[in-house]
Amino acid sequence: MPEPTVPGGTTPAASFDVARSLTFFFEDPSWLPKLLVGSLFAVLSPFLVGTIFMVGYAVELARNTRKGASPTLPEWESFPEMFIDGLKGLAISLAHKLPVAVLGFLLLFALLGGVLLGREGASSEELFFFGIPALFGGFVVVFVLGLALLVYVPAAFVRFVRTGRLGDAFDVMSNVAFIRAHASSYAMALLAILLAALIAQLGFLVFCIGVFPATFWSTCVMGYVIGELARLDDPPAGALETEAL
Repeated sequence: MPEPTVPGGTTPAASFDVARSLTFFFEDPSWLPKLLVGSLFAVLSPFLVGTIFMVGYAVELARNTRKGASPTLPEWESFPEMFIDGLKGLAISLAHKLPVAVLGFLLLFALLGGVLLGREGASSEELFFFGIPALFGGFVVVFVLGLALLVYVPAAFVRFVRTGRLGDAFDVMSNVAFIRAHASSYAMALLAILLAALIAQLGFLVFCIGVFPATFWSTCVMGYVIGELARLDDPPAGALETEAL
C-alpha cells in the first residue's frame, strides 16, 4: 500500500527539512518585491507597527504552509487581517517572554544596587557570601527559563495557527504534549529557527546583504517552520476522503 500523505505531499513520518526551510523563500517567483515590502516593515520595526505587520505576515505564511498553498509567500494585500494577526502573535510572544525579561531586569538592578552599596561602605563579607550567590542563582534561573521558552513558544504558535484562537496558545499541557509527540521533527524545526536567526544577525557581515532584508527573511523562516509543524497533526489525505464518504 502507498504511504499516506498529508496535504502538501509530505508523509506523516517524514523528517523536518531544515535546508528547505532556509531556501523556500526564493522558490516564490515574486519573492523580490515581497522582500522589499517586508524590508520596509523591518525598518519600521523599532516603532512597533513594523513588528506587528511582520508577525502578521509570518502567521499568514504559516497558515499557507500548513495548507500546502503555492506560492508559499502570501501577497502584501490583506493589511487589516495581517495587523490583527500580528497583534495576536505579538501578544502570544510578549505574554510568554515578558515575565522572564522583567525578572532579568530586576536581577540587574539588584546587582547594580549591590555594587553601589559596596562603594558606600556596606559589609563586603555579607555581599560576598549572601548577595553574590543569590544573584548568581537568579541569573541561572533566568537562563534556564529563557531556554525553556525558546523551546516552548513555537508550540504555542503552532496551536494558534491550527485553531485561530488566541487562548489555545496558552494551553500548556497540549503544547507540551505536541512537543513530546513530535520531538525529533520539533528539534530540527528549532535548529532551522536558530540558524535563520544567526544568519540574520551575521548576514550583513558574512553575506553582504542588508540587515533589514535578512531580518524579514528570518521572520518568514519562522512562519514557514510553524506552518510545517502545524501540519504534523493533520490527518492523512486518505483519511479525510474516507470521512467524507
